[in-house]
Amino acid sequence: MLTGRDGLLVEARTALVRAAGAVVVGPAGVGRTALARTAVADLPPRLFREVWITATEASKEVPFGALGQLLSGGHLPLHPALVHTSVLAALRDRCGPGRTPVLVVDDAHLLDGPSAAVLLGLVQARAVRALVTVRSGVAAPDAVVALWKDVGLPRLIVSALAEDAVGALAEQLLSGPVSRATTGLLWQWTGGLPQLAVALIDHGREIGALVRDTDQWRWRAALAVPAQVADLLDRELDRVGRPGEDALAALALGGPLPLSVVEAAASAEVIADLEQLGMVRSEQSDDQILVRLRHPMLGAAVRRRMSPARRRRVSAALLASTPPGATRGAHAMASALWAVHAGQPAGSAELIRSANLCRYADPAASEQLARRAREHGGGAPAAVALAAALVEQSRTVEAYETLAAAHRDAEATGDRGAQLTVRVALARHRAWVGRAPRQAYDDLLRIRADAEATGDVDVRAEAATVAVVVRLFSGQAARALHGARELLAESLPPAGRLRVTLASVVALALTGRTEEAARVGRAAVAAVERSGSSALPFARGMAGAALAFAELWREPVPTGPVSDPATGRWPMPSDPLVSGLSHTAWPVFDGYAQRVSGDRAGAISRLRDAVAQQADGEGLFRSEATGWLAITLAEDGHPDEAEAVLREHPVDAVALVPGLRPWATAAVAAASGQRTRAALLMDEAIAVARTSGCWLVELGYLIYAAHLDPVAGPSRYAARIAEALGHVDAERLVTAGRAVIALAGRNPTVMLEHAHRLVELNLNGEALRMVDEVARRSGTPTSTRLFVDLRTRLRAAAPGDPAVAAGLTARETQIAGFAARGLSDREIAEQLVLSVRTVQTHLGRAYRKLAVTSRRELSDALRLAG
Repeated sequence: MLTGRDGLLVEARTALVRAAGAVVVGPAGVGRTALARTAVADLPPRLFREVWITATEASKEVPFGALGQLLSGGHLPLHPALVHTSVLAALRDRCGPGRTPVLVVDDAHLLDGPSAAVLLGLVQARAVRALVTVRSGVAAPDAVVALWKDVGLPRLIVSALAEDAVGALAEQLLSGPVSRATTGLLWQWTGGLPQLAVALIDHGREIGALVRDTDQWRWRAALAVPAQVADLLDRELDRVGRPGEDALAALALGGPLPLSVVEAAASAEVIADLEQLGMVRSEQSDDQILVRLRHPMLGAAVRRRMSPARRRRVSAALLASTPPGATRGAHAMASALWAVHAGQPAGSAELIRSANLCRYADPAASEQLARRAREHGGGAPAAVALAAALVEQSRTVEAYETLAAAHRDAEATGDRGAQLTVRVALARHRAWVGRAPRQAYDDLLRIRADAEATGDVDVRAEAATVAVVVRLFSGQAARALHGARELLAESLPPAGRLRVTLASVVALALTGRTEEAARVGRAAVAAVERSGSSALPFARGMAGAALAFAELWREPVPTGPVSDPATGRWPMPSDPLVSGLSHTAWPVFDGYAQRVSGDRAGAISRLRDAVAQQADGEGLFRSEATGWLAITLAEDGHPDEAEAVLREHPVDAVALVPGLRPWATAAVAAASGQRTRAALLMDEAIAVARTSGCWLVELGYLIYAAHLDPVAGPSRYAARIAEALGHVDAERLVTAGRAVIALAGRNPTVMLEHAHRLVELNLNGEALRMVDEVARRSGTPTSTRLFVDLRTRLRAAAPGDPAVAAGLTARETQIAGFAARGLSDREIAEQLVLSVRTVQTHLGRAYRKLAVTSRRELSDALRLAG
């Protein structure tokens, strides 16, 4: 399978047909052999005949060893000068008269010197066409190098596949769509090497790690190393020697590490050799050089064959190379694990801190550290850290039992402080795992009162600040903001102050004060960056996410938070990840941002990932992921699938956005032709948002409701939108609201001006509605060059939408969608309060644009286009 290699194939075939051949160069596993095999397979058999030679480590030790199959009887001639003639005769004999020999030499870097000299002589004499594969980064015989340096054979560089190409390869192998998150994982785990990717995909399907979920293939397990890949990597590792393997072991145990730390396990010369071999790579990061493995699968292979003694010895060396207090973030977690592996003492407080630091990037390591902390007298804090790590692995029952046991222990010993600490953790468990935030909020208020009575200042602050977050995730942003401001006036521990500050940023945005939210968010991000610590697990990641949310409706292209591709549930800091993977866009935010910008296809892909990711762990953003996916699917003409998403992953009580459930249900109803029900549901959502004091959400709902009925909707909601505009300072949303008011005014010129402003703010979906309405009302879609240019730009900006791609107007799209789902012309007319004749007119136009003649063909066209 040669996904992404079309250009190289053309070059290779051209070189064989029109010239003396080519040299294919690339790292191990990149697919050099597959490219050569495919290149010669399609050569005209009447003109060419290929002969394969594969050089090996064993043949390298024997003069002319690689050419043995072409020598008479398999025996070497008595004199080397006769070998050239014997080989050429054998080639001509095999090929027959009239056909040119194509000599394919695989792994030519392993040729013995005499065989390489014969190959060079054959090419120089133009006696054969040669296709030679050579591994990059390793020494090759001088005669092989001369093929491109002196003879001039083109050197075709086979690079690792890009992420999109790995996704295409996976979809070919699995015969279905693959989630973007899984594509990113496969790409990073394998370094884009096709051989590793194919083996991993086959192995993942065999062991059940690859599963079909939310209509996509998704990797749902830790990295697994297939046996054939392990054998391949073992052969590579066997060649690096003990010092080299020690360096690789250090990186496998600690992820990307500063060069000075890796040098504790191996010399700089050894590390340079490993980089030359392509097994490690280095990069400048701030004021230091970071070294990382070529790809995480190599790290898994190193760990698999690492003996306990080597693990202990390398861990001790790494620990000794790092001065106390010199590490932070991911490296602090790594140093705690080194202490565990080395059998050296580590304080329970340090173990707990490290367990919290790696909870979201590597929950299994977090569990290991928390368990060690419990064994070393970590008490209630260790139990809380262990329960959190178990929740991240979706072992929720075990997590609850851990907390319950810790509470019983605290009661038995009369440790009042430990009891309160565990009670806070139980309240959080009730909120996020039990999905009962309001009951958890009441629990936290009681804990706060008990802590005040006993004078436990720290637990009181913990309970109070967690209560603010729980209230925020109960859809009560205004109340959460009020509570946050009261607490910020008090003296709080750094962790509690940061928690409340971030909650206030989100609450400010939801209530419409995005400018203040952005200002507070930027200050919080700067403060956390200056502190250089993680007072809360991945506080910098959460701070960045809060700021991004505040700026989403302010900036045309907001900077979104990043996440670890292995889980994707949480926004992450910018430090190197423990998993050794590179950061990727946080799917729940990225998906919503793409929906806002009008990219439905991109939004659906990212939100599918978000739904699957948020289904595990605490799942704080589970409702948003589910609701936004259902809404986008419905808008894209897939109400049945949207309804299935809501049924399988219901929007529950843990939600930042008030009224999310009726909004999502309204979107499904509207897409199913239930116009009256959709309007009633949107009125319910609007009322919930207003009761919650969330003006930004209410304005968004009003705009959405107005678009449900392009004729009467703008007029019905214009006054309420104007009122909401007085409470919201988010430029993008304000512009969208003013555009709806312009629709109510029915002035095409004014509407077109608003459409241009929407495009400037990257609100292409809203702009497209405007230009379609201009076309409907003016009756002359080609009346102005300005209109035509704008509409062309918008159509090009949404290629994934089948209706957009076909040039359907909003009304044509709506009616075509109803017809494709089986509604009759009269039923559509009743739903939309139109005449049957009007429905038939719009439907006829849709038929012509989609080149169909029946409802069945219409359904197929919309499905295939989408």
